[in-house]
Amino acid sequence: MTTHQLDLLENALDSLAEALVKFEEGDAGNAKAYKFSVLHMAQFVELIFKHHIAQKHPLLLYKDPFSQKLDRNKTIGMWEAVNFINNEAANTISKTFHTDLNWLKGLRNNIEHHRFTMDVPLARTTIGRIFRSLLEFLEDYSDVEVEAQIPAHTMQTFKQLSDEYEFKRVDAIREADRIEELNSPSNDEADFVVRLDCPDCDNPTLVINDDSATGFRCTYCGNEESDEIPVSCDICGVVTTQNDIDTWVAENDEVENRCSHCSGRYLMEKDD
Repeated sequence: MTTHQLDLLENALDSLAEALVKFEEGDAGNAKAYKFSVLHMAQFVELIFKHHIAQKHPLLLYKDPFSQKLDRNKTIGMWEAVNFINNEAANTISKTFHTDLNWLKGLRNNIEHHRFTMDVPLARTTIGRIFRSLLEFLEDYSDVEVEAQIPAHTMQTFKQLSDEYEFKRVDAIREADRIEELNSPSNDEADFVVRLDCPDCDNPTLVINDDSATGFRCTYCGNEESDEIPVSCDICGVVTTQNDIDTWVAENDEVENRCSHCSGRYLMEKDD
């Protein structure tokens, strides 16, 4: 029979690889896969902290290292590891990181021992934040090169999680996809515009929004402006773009949108 054996660091990195695989499956549409991503990520965090402490001295890994009869079956838990690390240097594990770890630990316990409810968008965001915080910890306090140990088939997910900009961009695109799907025009509304490229952040994330003054808002940067936003002429009703509309103040002080024909601009441009 073949024996499969991993040391502490190898075990941690193996759990990370599994967490990335499940995260990827969740992003692909299998929402319940995030459950297993949470479990594996929690395991990775605890094991990597234990590895860090074991590098100080191997006996510090155990619950009662000064006992006359050391019980090697009882190791410290995640919170004992966090306390040890912060006792070495205050606030190494920041309050925000601690809060995220508390969320992770609580959800893992519920998954393992009881029923659970998981807010999937919150889970994605928190897993990403924990992952980046842990990479910062390893960069500052360890010589572990995580990226070098990542399997090739999970590298894209690793890079997405480790890059805050990319993570937020992917989330914004996912949200824009959702809004576009919900508001997709029927065949008789083929010209109805739901989504545009955002001129401020260069992402395909400027989508219709009822709370926006322009009727559009970027899911990434919050921008509400674009020359390509469709606007109806208040005089003739033709639909054109923001770039081709003129704003007029009528005699009753009401603001009107006028296309180039109704404003007379096309005649001036023609003469030029």
